[in-house]
Amino acid sequence: MISRDTEVISKTSQLNIYSNNTLLGVPQLDTEGLKKLYSEFGIGKKPAQIVAENGFHPELVENEYQRFSRLTEHDVAALQRKFFVDFNQGLATTNNNTTKRLVEKYKKDGKLTIDEFITLIKLMLNEKYQAGKDSVFNNIINGILPYGWKAETCIRCNKPITGSIVDPSKELRITISDNSIPLTHSSCRV
Repeated sequence: MISRDTEVISKTSQLNIYSNNTLLGVPQLDTEGLKKLYSEFGIGKKPAQIVAENGFHPELVENEYQRFSRLTEHDVAALQRKFFVDFNQGLATTNNNTTKRLVEKYKKDGKLTIDEFITLIKLMLNEKYQAGKDSVFNNIINGILPYGWKAETCIRCNKPITGSIVDPSKELRITISDNSIPLTHSSCRV
């Protein structure tokens, strides 16, 4: 059993693991094994998953993962790969032509320039922001109110008016209606 006080000494392609001054027998990876290991890291697999799928020694995988993380922590290409894996669904459903063009360029070239990548992120954030605004308005129209808000009530019958909300603590009102203020239901108007 390897305890956490294990000392790892790496020399070129050889990995020696010492625990309590005793050399542990950790099988070495050949060139193909290292390629496989780093390819798996590159596509975002975690060490436990790699060990389970490939049978590599856990201590070896853990140490190489730490090295991989250290070597790629400022790698723009790794960031872009992770971005496209994590946000693939959102990017696939976009209607924005610039976003589509940048996604196609990434698929073709495997990278974007820094400016293109920033543009893509801004476009995606703006699209998500717009979708969020649309969702909020649809919720208000359908009577689903944000926290702390309540439905505006008719001054005649005191029943909620669809599309109008008020935040009593801040004395704010949002109305999505063509009715005049003060608000009344059309059936309550005399």
